[in-house]
Amino acid sequence: MNKDRDNRNQPYRSVVLRYGERTLETRSGRRLLDVLLENHVDHRHVCGGNGFCTSCRVEVLQGKEHLSPVSALERERLGREAGRLRLACQTHVHGPVHVRAPRATFGRFSPDGDTSD
Repeated sequence: MNKDRDNRNQPYRSVVLRYGERTLETRSGRRLLDVLLENHVDHRHVCGGNGFCTSCRVEVLQGKEHLSPVSALERERLGREAGRLRLACQTHVHGPVHVRAPRATFGRFSPDGDTSD
């Protein structure tokens, strides 16, 4: 049993978040965008974190089960990529997770520039 958990129904109190190569620590339940900005991560958020522009999207590399459920707004904005990609302004962190900023390529969200299927 993880020492940071009281029981299976309780969220993590302290959360380790990896953003690319950086490791950050925060409290469970915090909005991902807020954590990034408070830790001086230069992460885009053109609309001010309101879910309109998708500029704050991140690719989830590990720990998607420790994020809040994908919202209807994320499904609308990200389409079939919702889940693999998340909007940092709409996502709350509840446990260890590793994310990175993807790049947009030819109208698709691709973390490595690959546009092949």
